[in-house]
Amino acid sequence: MLKISVKDQEPQKQVLLEVEGRLAGPWVQELERSWEGERSRARSELIVVRLSNVTFIDEAGNELLRRIFHAGAKLEGNGCMVRAIIARITGAAFPAHDCEGESKKSIAALSGGSQGEGK
Repeated sequence: MLKISVKDQEPQKQVLLEVEGRLAGPWVQELERSWEGERSRARSELIVVRLSNVTFIDEAGNELLRRIFHAGAKLEGNGCMVRAIIARITGAAFPAHDCEGESKKSIAALSGGSQGEGK
């Protein structure tokens, strides 16, 4: 399941898409529809996609996030695994010590290092 909340942030001239849950399967298309809708509606505003409490991102979700980023949106995230995925997409440095408290296996799975769920 995926929850997407859309918030206009007037002073900053940006639209926030707050995403929670699993970015996988049909939920990837749901985020794409929301993003495209806001992109059409708020052409002059920055779109920020905040991945809050995202628990899983499949390959299609990764690809959509890449497209969103390359179209000019900003990606934000909470948690080591999500931040590692964002760093991979944006090309930002991500120090490995930022993940010391989390399972390396789950980090690899979420960042594309392992195919499929539960491996």
